[in-house]
Amino acid sequence: MEMIGRDEEMRRFAALLRRSRAAAGRPTVLVLDGPPGIGCRRLLREMATAGRDMSEAVSTGRAVQVSKNLIVAARQHVPADTPAEVQRMVLGPLGRADVRRLVEARLGTVAGERLLDLVRVAAGRPGAVLELVADLREEGLLRGGEVIAVRLPERTRARLAHRLAGLSPAARHLVQVATALRSPFPPARLSALLGDGVARLVPHIEEALDSGLLVPAGEGFGFSHDLVRAVAEASMPHAVAAALRHEHRPGRPRATAAAHPAARQAPRTADWSLLSERELEIAELVGQALTNRQIATRLGRSPHTVNYHLRQIFRKLGLASRVELVSVLGRRESQTA
Repeated sequence: MEMIGRDEEMRRFAALLRRSRAAAGRPTVLVLDGPPGIGCRRLLREMATAGRDMSEAVSTGRAVQVSKNLIVAARQHVPADTPAEVQRMVLGPLGRADVRRLVEARLGTVAGERLLDLVRVAAGRPGAVLELVADLREEGLLRGGEVIAVRLPERTRARLAHRLAGLSPAARHLVQVATALRSPFPPARLSALLGDGVARLVPHIEEALDSGLLVPAGEGFGFSHDLVRAVAEASMPHAVAAALRHEHRPGRPRATAAAHPAARQAPRTADWSLLSERELEIAELVGQALTNRQIATRLGRSPHTVNYHLRQIFRKLGLASRVELVSVLGRRESQTA
């Protein structure tokens, strides 16, 4: 397939190549970067092909010397003391028109609107778009250029769940809690829900955006698709997901401490020294979004025993729910970092 949606990047590369061939001085290293599935390796191959057309490219796997004074590398760390000018090209997501062209080039037919809506799951990343199309075909969910059922293939769902599980605990907690908000939502709304300042959430928000589970939306963020939101919800115990939806559903009046003296917030700090070694272990597994049954299997104990320890954790830390426990765990991790 022809490469789609990277014309500007190739123009910049061509300009660097011309400059490198004309100059005899300091070499240049162009580093391609971006999140998984964004197409760094494909762009590297295209640049290598351009160099080969001029009989100059020398490839070393993840780097290509396309001229005497120009090297292109994909996701490579270049030491600060390298005797070269280093330029970085960060690849962004494809626009809707380019995504349509990519899908139709792969299928060889016109893409239907339901299919184009579904590929929003891929967050504009060409590699992820092609994987999704392949998964739809494999599970028989495509008829021509249209989906016969708007649902995620099992392999796609598994990839998304794996991507969520691979986030740091704090970033994963942020994505899970964001399922309670209607997209798009401003950073301040997410900050209020997590009980932490926006500035402290920046690295976790950036990690969630890099994963493609959350995407920029206007002045805020949102899930790339409601089906991605559903995967994030499924990673939590059902009772926790239901409680989040109920507590923060649109139109529900928010209780305040002034209006309801009994209202409470999770403590901003917790005395972890009160917990036994086993209780600390269980608290950390809760922070990984494991259910009581999963924790019991991990520890070789019964769910009843895990539930007992969890009640002890709540009592000692002055908490009322798993959501509050995950929140104070996130603050503990941030403070430790």
